[in-house]
Amino acid sequence: MRKSPPATGRRPADVIEILALAGAAALIVLPAWRNIRRRWRVRNPQARSERAIDASLDATYPASDPPAARYVDIPVNRR
Repeated sequence: MRKSPPATGRRPADVIEILALAGAAALIVLPAWRNIRRRWRVRNPQARSERAIDASLDATYPASDPPAARYVDIPVNRR
């Protein structure tokens, strides 16, 4: 007499089916996500450049040169 395998809840065919559905969903979702990101970058080009500017400014802080003591651009302050 043959013994039946222990019941684990899922058969191997069910696992393969789940993996196939997950792969199909990934093939649909990933290109759509890339398109959404590309369109957002095209519509908002300043977002990337602002992040780059912020990063470059963070790298220079604190500045090595102190601020000017007097503002010579204003005629009253020229001596």
